[in-house]
Amino acid sequence: MYLEELLKARKAFSLSGARSREEFIKLIEESLAPLLIINDWSGRRVIDIGSGAGFPGIPLAITQEDAYFLLVDVSVKKTAFLNLIKSKLGLGNVEVLCRDARLLKDDPNYTSAFDIAVSRGVGEIEYLKEMIFPLLKSGGRMLIFKSEGAGYKIKPGLVLLEERKV
Repeated sequence: MYLEELLKARKAFSLSGARSREEFIKLIEESLAPLLIINDWSGRRVIDIGSGAGFPGIPLAITQEDAYFLLVDVSVKKTAFLNLIKSKLGLGNVEVLCRDARLLKDDPNYTSAFDIAVSRGVGEIEYLKEMIFPLLKSGGRMLIFKSEGAGYKIKPGLVLLEERKV
């Protein structure tokens, strides 16, 4: 159902550069790569920074029902789509927040509140660390999808980088 909604709403919500069913399927599959790194998601609090069309947050939330997911994006259109998907799929483990993620580090409701942070296609690694680390609990893990770097190779041109907050 998520795939069908993506295809229907892609243009109306300015969702993704993906254009075909096959491209969206690849994005969904790639979004599940963090499951290869973290085995136990039960009870974890996860934040998806710059969630956009829901990658990787929605596929992860569908497969990890016992984890809580906060999907954050600054775009009203994109968060409207995320709320639509949350409702249509009955994702009780998902909350959507329309807000600039850079502001969350100054909000006590979000500082040191998450076990895992994920992000795809949002800025450079140092920029992300400054934004994300204040949101992670001690020992929290940041998983970032990048085109290159020393990390877990998902496919040529896509790497999953991991850093832990100490």
